Amino acid sequence: MKCFVWSQLLYASETWTLNKNTEKRIEAMEMWIYRRMQRISWKEKVTNKKVLESVGLQRPELLLTIQRRKMKYYGHLRRHDSIQKRILEGKIDGRRGRGRRRQTWLGNIQETSH
Repeated sequence: MKCFVWSQLLYASETWTLNKNTEKRIEAMEMWIYRRMQRISWKEKVTNKKVLESVGLQRPELLLTIQRRKMKYYGHLRRHDSIQKRILEGKIDGRRGRGRRRQTWLGNIQETSH
């Protein structure tokens, strides 16, 4: 699974914008794959915890892998002076507009890793 499925799935995952809905879908897809590997039907009412135990995991790891890759990519961008760094940091000459401050990309990642 990690060789064929994850390699295709994780392509360019560093640039994804993750929100709660996307995270739920990623975890649901991972659990679906584990159930298909074990040939467990949804009608059997087997909990996700039991499925993960049968695969030898304590928790789904696909979302954690994506978050780690995003942080590695962020660190890469922070170290190099490039247009991507300027876009990511959002530093533009001029005055800031009125209203509430927008959430940053790094702020969203740090909230989900807790």
